[in-house]
Formats: sequence, structure tokens, C-alpha cells
Amino acid sequence: MYDQNADSERLDEGLIRALRAADEAPAVITSGVDHALADMSRRHFASHRPAWKRHGGWALAASVALVAVLTVQMIDPASENGDMPYADVNGSGAIDIADVFALARSEQPGVTQADLDAFAMRVVSLDAGGVR
Repeated sequence: MYDQNADSERLDEGLIRALRAADEAPAVITSGVDHALADMSRRHFASHRPAWKRHGGWALAASVALVAVLTVQMIDPASENGDMPYADVNGSGAIDIADVFALARSEQPGVTQADLDAFAMRVVSLDAGGVR
């Protein structure tokens, strides 16, 4: 069947009236609606605590900090031996208290009494097994 309006660019008057009737202005969000939505969202999110504030959050933060400190101390090359030569100073083939005495007698520049004490503590053990 041939549609007589197919060649016409004009729409049916009934369709035009129906489209005009359906055409409404969008709803406007007033300041009252805006404040009500803001209050609802504040109340909703007030009950949600951040993860670090939940039970055990501080323990988690403390453990992360402890792991970070230990990692830095283990990786830091200055924490191993620093500038202190913990070595066989007297050439005896073993690192022992005699090396501490030899280092003290050598009067190397930069070696302090604290360095000598640390070296002595490293090589001398007062445990029953003699192993430190």
C-alpha cells in the first residue's frame, strides 16, 4: 500500500500535537533538594570509617613502618661495617681480639675508641658456647 505522506516532509498533525504535549521542561534541582542530598550523603558516609581508622589499622601502620625501617637498615651499606675495618689486621689468619689491639696500636686516622669497642664486641663473646 502506498503511503501518501512518504514524499511529504510534513508530519501528521496528531503526531505533532502528541510530541508537543510530551515536551516538558526538565526538573530543576533547587537549593533545598541540593541540601537534602548533601545531608543524606554526609550521614551515609559518616558511618564509613577509612581503612586505617578501623580496628587494627594502627597495628598495620606500625608493622609497615617497622618493616620499612628494618629493610633500610639491612640494605644500607653503612649499616654493615661502615668505615670500620673489621678484618684480620695483624695477619694471623683469624679475626680476634689481637686484631683489635693491632688496630689500636696502628693509630689509623679516623678510628675512634667507639670503633675499637664495637670491633671488640663483635669478636669477643662471653656466652658459654663462645660463639656470638
